[in-house]
Amino acid sequence: MKMKRLLFGLLACGVLMAVSCEPNSTAEEDQLYNQETIDRTKIKVPTNGIDRTKIKVPSAG
Repeated sequence: MKMKRLLFGLLACGVLMAVSCEPNSTAEEDQLYNQETIDRTKIKVPTNGIDRTKIKVPSAG
């Protein structure tokens, strides 16, 4: 019984070490999403702001 626990413990440690040694590729994944960005200087907003009472929302139906 002790041998079974020891082997299971060593196997678990080995798996954890193997998984933790993988390179982190989040920078490569983030690059996929940052290709198209909006230039905020090209967005035209009236100087007095947007009048929310004039915004018409279509009814659901």
